[in-house]
Amino acid sequence: MTLVLTAARRLAALGLCVAATFAVPFAALPAQAAAGAELFITVTPRAGGAYATRLTCDPDGGVHSHPRAACDALHGVDGHVHDLNVDPGPCPLIFDPVEVEVKGHWYGRPTSFHETFSNRCDMDRRLGPLV
Repeated sequence: MTLVLTAARRLAALGLCVAATFAVPFAALPAQAAAGAELFITVTPRAGGAYATRLTCDPDGGVHSHPRAACDALHGVDGHVHDLNVDPGPCPLIFDPVEVEVKGHWYGRPTSFHETFSNRCDMDRRLGPLV
C-alpha cells in the first residue's frame, strides 16, 4: 500500500512539474499581449463593390485605410459600434442599401455589429472613419 501511495505522489509531482514547465512561457508573456482590439469589417453595397478590411487598435493598424481615426472614434464609444454617430446630419432620400458587418474583439470583449443602411451617405455619417 505504501508503495502505491509513493508512486502516486511521484506521478502527481511529475505532473505538476510538467504543467509548470508548459505554463511558465505563457505566464512570461507581457499583459499587453492580450490588450487591444481586432475587428474585421465588411461593407457590401447592393450595387456591388464590396470590400473587407481588418482594423487593430493599440497598436493602431491592420489593413485599414485610416486606423488612427477609426480607433479614436471607437475609443469614444468604448468599442460599441452601434453607438457611433460620427457626423449626424441629413442625407439624400435615395434608397441604395449598404450592409455593414463588424466582428472581432474589443479589449478582450467579443464584439459584433450588423446593419443595413439606406445608402452610403447614411453609413458614412453614422460610422465615419470605421468604414
